[in-house]
Amino acid sequence: MGDVTTQKLNWARVRLGALVLGMSALLLTAFPLIRPFFPLDPRSPDDTLSVASPSITSARWVVAHLLATVAFVLLPFGMLALYAYLRAGLMEARGLRALAWSLAGIALIMPMLGFETYVLPILGRLYLAGTTGIAPVLGLIYLGPAMAVFLLGLLFLAIGVVYLAAAIWRDSRLPRWAGVLFAIGLALWFPPFPRAVRIIDGFFIGLGGLWLASSLWRAAQDALRNGSDASPSAPLHHR
Repeated sequence: MGDVTTQKLNWARVRLGALVLGMSALLLTAFPLIRPFFPLDPRSPDDTLSVASPSITSARWVVAHLLATVAFVLLPFGMLALYAYLRAGLMEARGLRALAWSLAGIALIMPMLGFETYVLPILGRLYLAGTTGIAPVLGLIYLGPAMAVFLLGLLFLAIGVVYLAAAIWRDSRLPRWAGVLFAIGLALWFPPFPRAVRIIDGFFIGLGGLWLASSLWRAAQDALRNGSDASPSAPLHHR
């Protein structure tokens, strides 16, 4: 009770991190609402590309994946804000594990997201133009090393957010169930899931992420209002 740690917080940066975290959560919520869905079986690339080409060449597909890309670009900055907040309490070790695993996961997820955003629509347009011989590319990508890297990234991200939820729960200054919802949503962010599951998953990310972001924002606002950031950083009292 009343322990004062030696760690310092720059509350203005925490507030900025909270804003970025909320934006990332909103974009990940919007992704499955905008993204077209279709059966994808890389073992039957010709049939898959025949069905998928109208969807993957649509504006909705590109916009949805651009939003997801921006969300994953912003997410590390939100995770950094959460780590800084936890580091100033007594959860530095768990917070660091959450940050490290999450950043590694995001880095491994991004290449596949880039393929689906930029390359897949090109394959779809070529197929619609009559270049049917390119269909095997789907199997080479989705059944090859690229998919293994992507799945490893999803696993690393899941481990990171589980550590994050545990740290938030033990720390107890941020809403515990917000951390749980956010962790469930990101841990289950898995493209092959059906549309309904993906939408519910996005809702969990949005609800948990915005809840955490608003709590971080209010904590920073209160600290700045009370002049505890006069240095501009101030020690955080963990209770």
